[in-house]
Amino acid sequence: MDAIQIAKKADIFIVIETSMVVYPTAGLINYISDETPKYFIDPNAEEVSGIKNLTIIRKKVGEGVPDLVEELLRLGKSQM
Repeated sequence: MDAIQIAKKADIFIVIETSMVVYPTAGLINYISDETPKYFIDPNAEEVSGIKNLTIIRKKVGEGVPDLVEELLRLGKSQM
């Protein structure tokens, strides 16, 4: 299965420390459903136009990933 097919099945899509201009990886976000939560962790992240349900975390990976994990755990508990 190729990366596009795997990405289309994602429940959550996370992009970590990339400028979102390096292809083919940056293009995968365009294949994710609008309803799928998307997170972009990068201290220099810029807004990404046309991408719905995107949360930008402007922190380095060592801070941003733990923050995202806490957020996802909190969301998971609220849905139980």
